[in-house]
Amino acid sequence: MNLKQIEAFIWVATLGSFRRTAERLFTTQPSISSRIAGLEQSLGVKLFERDTGSVRLTGAGLELLPLAERILKTTDAMRERAGDPGRFSGPLRIGASETIVHAWLPAYIKRLHDLYPGIDVDVTVDVTTNLRAELIQRSIDLAFLLGPISDYAINNR
Repeated sequence: MNLKQIEAFIWVATLGSFRRTAERLFTTQPSISSRIAGLEQSLGVKLFERDTGSVRLTGAGLELLPLAERILKTTDAMRERAGDPGRFSGPLRIGASETIVHAWLPAYIKRLHDLYPGIDVDVTVDVTTNLRAELIQRSIDLAFLLGPISDYAINNR
């Protein structure tokens, strides 16, 4: 049993369709069918009655659905707790051009401080070519530049 199977179970129960569940989860209908079959095999029960054009929960499916929903809610809470902003602290070295510094960077830094109070922001103001070099050398952690950087270690957004 895995989270993808449980997620598929919840969505098929909610939407009443393997096809619509596949669309919702950005996968294929055979993938959803496989997840459900794997979950049914793992649990040793049939979760859905499948008729031509319709899907409905069995008695066991109705009984297990609230537990499956609780599992996903607990998983979401765990992910949220792991992403607790209070656990981020220390220096964040940002590089930006002068235009950005005078435009929207102050509001961005304020928002950072609101979300992550333990972070100390250090701003370097320079031209894109110099900031690019500093980013590649890891002298700064984050840079607001014009255009992407072609380096496998850099994540462009």
